[in-house]
Amino acid sequence: MCFKKLMTIILSIGFAMPVFSQQTKPKTLTYNYAVKGLVIDTSTNLKLKDAAVIILNSKDSIIKQFTRTQPDGSFFMNGMPGGDYILYISYPGYADYTEKFALDSSRTTKDFSMISLILKTHLLKEVIIKGTMSTIRIKGDTTEYNAKAYKLSPNAKVEDLLKRLPGIQIDKDGRISAQGQTINKVLVDGEEFFGDDPTLVTRNLRADMVDKVQLFDKKS
Repeated sequence: MCFKKLMTIILSIGFAMPVFSQQTKPKTLTYNYAVKGLVIDTSTNLKLKDAAVIILNSKDSIIKQFTRTQPDGSFFMNGMPGGDYILYISYPGYADYTEKFALDSSRTTKDFSMISLILKTHLLKEVIIKGTMSTIRIKGDTTEYNAKAYKLSPNAKVEDLLKRLPGIQIDKDGRISAQGQTINKVLVDGEEFFGDDPTLVTRNLRADMVDKVQLFDKKS
């Protein structure tokens, strides 16, 4: 029997106020810090090539650097300033991995050594990603993002929010993809109010109305 993968984004609407931040004078930063590691399968120790490795700013989840793992599963990023960060790793079919870390004068290179990813098929119950961050969680076939963890401009639309979510890409025409799959449906509280064109939602609905974004991956 042949199965077709269907990926859908579900927006949960709530009441949220725009977040304003006070501008401060930028600090002089030294960009001489580095991050490295090795990504493998947790059960077979298979080295995972082309896994997406993203460094996020811990305070506002802004993406600082992005790379993909080499054929031997390794990754290396340098030229970073000191500070508090989040490591985010994504690979198709596996549960996403996140971990908080810091770069400072006592640790100019953060070596994560071996990072083991778990196949989603091995997840028997809800898995909350490692660390204290509540930005992302995995539950079965659903990846859930906490929309309030991302700071956006007061007039930002849902499309602006989706562009900030690790693992989700949007092209100039508003087409959405995740894990190499095109997303054709964007539901609001589980209902398809705006027809089959996702941009009717993503380019018209305000981002500050959204509590959470769920990426639903299911075979049919």
